[in-house]
Amino acid sequence: MGSMRQNIFGDLIAHLDEADTAPRRMILMVGDPQRMQMLKKYYPQRTGFFLIEFSDLTQDILNSIAPDCVVAPALCAQFDCLELADLLHRAGFRGSFRAIPKGLPRPDLIREEIASLYPSLDFDMLDLTPVQPVQIRAALH
Repeated sequence: MGSMRQNIFGDLIAHLDEADTAPRRMILMVGDPQRMQMLKKYYPQRTGFFLIEFSDLTQDILNSIAPDCVVAPALCAQFDCLELADLLHRAGFRGSFRAIPKGLPRPDLIREEIASLYPSLDFDMLDLTPVQPVQIRAALH
């Protein structure tokens, strides 16, 4: 029968085709929805978002949402990006997968491991470090 979240998911997906016919990108954010919610500010306003916990994500749900991009933490208490990369690979996902390496000292090692295990997966790390504005101190004549 599925969990309550899966039943609500079915209702939401059923209305996707009816809701808006304008082309838009769909981003699937996997992880704690409360934490992932704050990432929306990094994407264009017309981007569609679907937030889901890893334990609720199945190949059927992934195929129904058909995201252009999947975003998730590289490592958290519930899963890591290697587990998610494996699910995406088995589902035949063709979009991009981006992980957030918050606090990891060597994210390049994860990037290399995923590239070696899943070479067809478009994977990279997102750098969400705030950029400091450059101050130009020059006299304008």
